[in-house]
Amino acid sequence: MESIEQIKNAVVKILTGVGTGSGTYHRDLQVVITNFHVVRGERRVAIELSNGEKHVGTVLVANPQRDIALVSLAEPLDLPAVRFGTDKVAQQERVFALGFPYDLPFTITEGTVSSPEHIDRENKYIQTDAAINPGNSGGPLVNQNGEIVGMNTQVYRDAQNIGFALPVEYLVEEIEMFGEDNVSSGYNVRCPSCSVLLGDKAEYCDNCGAKISVDAFFQERPLNNVEKFVEGQLAKHGHDPVMTRRGMPLYWAFYSGSAQIRVFVYRNDFLFATSPLVKLPRKNLVELYKYLLSDPVPPYRFTMTDDVVYLSYRSHLADLADPEQRERIGNELLGISAQADALDNQLIEKFGCKWTNQSRQEAGA
Repeated sequence: MESIEQIKNAVVKILTGVGTGSGTYHRDLQVVITNFHVVRGERRVAIELSNGEKHVGTVLVANPQRDIALVSLAEPLDLPAVRFGTDKVAQQERVFALGFPYDLPFTITEGTVSSPEHIDRENKYIQTDAAINPGNSGGPLVNQNGEIVGMNTQVYRDAQNIGFALPVEYLVEEIEMFGEDNVSSGYNVRCPSCSVLLGDKAEYCDNCGAKISVDAFFQERPLNNVEKFVEGQLAKHGHDPVMTRRGMPLYWAFYSGSAQIRVFVYRNDFLFATSPLVKLPRKNLVELYKYLLSDPVPPYRFTMTDDVVYLSYRSHLADLADPEQRERIGNELLGISAQADALDNQLIEKFGCKWTNQSRQEAGA
């Protein structure tokens, strides 16, 4: 449908250090609307567009009571405007859930409204049988006219086709309050009682006196020692760690020229860095294997999975406790970037290898 084709370009993926979600870009406000639980504990998140372009977003407003958050961006995005529905949905009305489930590419699932008003803990929800999965949270639920009628929020995991979306009235209310609040910086929590924004951590609302759950609403997610080490090295080498997080614990990815670099922890014992360089050629295999087995770029090693040649590095996590080893590992871990960016071109030119699907061919051409 043409109306849905337009709105889908305003749907973005949100990546943190522990999970992924979806969101809708509001062009006039220059914010992404998503669920609070998607960005809980974060202050900065990665915003990825459908074309792969990434931006850093700052969590500006958190409304835990409604499970809504607004994420601001430093620069406006050239994305289409969205429309919000004005009528309540009807039972059996066709709806479409938009988003990025399980960190997959953009998807649209179709269903119907099972119940237009399910009430749970004083919040209203739209119940739908449109497939909603982890990663869909924060994405829009739209009608046949391409109007947003809700925000995908949760699913019953032990049931089939029972998903829930916040109704559009909550989103419109949040947008209107945001316009009145006139906030543009900091991390602000909306009081669950009187809806006033609280910019400072407090146990009680200074407007109505309601008790505030500081740990649940204000606590920032702490980094463990491995995260601090890896993200410190990423920053040292010019990468914003937030932009490299891939939405799962202890996993980062970025590009160095044409080569994709992945850094992750394996079995809680090893710290890996690896890069899918090239695909095997149809000819020159003997010469290629001789080169790969000659160990030409220590401490990095060539490995293979199916028809893809990888450049990899491995270190035991226990070695990070030794200051000297720690410094060496830090230098070697991100040193794979330059090697991988050079080697993929070399293997293509010398042995007739092919680009992998993960390669940025234009960067290495």
